[in-house]
Amino acid sequence: MIFRIIIFSCLFWIALFADALDEKIQNLIGINAYQLNKNFIERIFKDKESFYTDGRIDIQKLVTTLKDNGLLTLKFDEPSELAITFVSQTTPIFLTRSINSALSSMGYSYFVVSRAQYADNIAKITFSFATEHALDPGIIISELAKRGYLFTDIKRNSLFDWEYDIELTEPKLANAREIAPSTEPIEVTEVSGEYWFGITGSGNITITAKTPYWRPRIVLYDKNLQIINLISQNTPSSKITFSILNGIRFIMVSDIRNPAIIKNGIQVEFQEFE
Repeated sequence: MIFRIIIFSCLFWIALFADALDEKIQNLIGINAYQLNKNFIERIFKDKESFYTDGRIDIQKLVTTLKDNGLLTLKFDEPSELAITFVSQTTPIFLTRSINSALSSMGYSYFVVSRAQYADNIAKITFSFATEHALDPGIIISELAKRGYLFTDIKRNSLFDWEYDIELTEPKLANAREIAPSTEPIEVTEVSGEYWFGITGSGNITITAKTPYWRPRIVLYDKNLQIINLISQNTPSSKITFSILNGIRFIMVSDIRNPAIIKNGIQVEFQEFE
């Protein structure tokens, strides 16, 4: 009896995996393309369980397999308006900054936020732009992985309208240098005069500018880029020391009046509390 229950349970989960994977393939390539290539698709995805990780579809492996086998259509017949919606449990400002950075890295420079919603700690942002093809899911997944996101689902509403569900697992900023408490100071240079750092740990930070005319402006953020504190100083100086407490994930260092004042570089020393 127990053996039969185990067999039934295994068959149930195999069928469930198969149905979910087939539905996702149909959604991504379209029902017509699915029916036309059904036999080919069955051969490619005969080991359905290998396309699952921790009980859910491995989206990156799925889209890569579809693309490598010529089944994922991304090219438009002519330049068209593309809408891409990203949904994640984070703040709109952090999600928007992440997507802006990822799209720029992919070579997209002209895009707008056409719709934005935020409710129950879920941000939903739609980006629109004119292009000749849909985003390559494999590339956008890789770019956002660099920024701490895990893809949980992709929905193709049409060739011109896609939705990505993503999970922020480890908040990162593409232009932020990660620093942790250490006895060794680091030196960085940024032509814009705006320095971003990712912070791990707590302690005292001392920042020294290569100019005595610096008027510090330092913004402390949490993991969702919500401002925790703002430190500013009107009196010119070359050095400032302040504390980093738990809950602070990013800091931005600049100048109150003119960021270019510190474009030649700063030295940062981060030491743990004694």
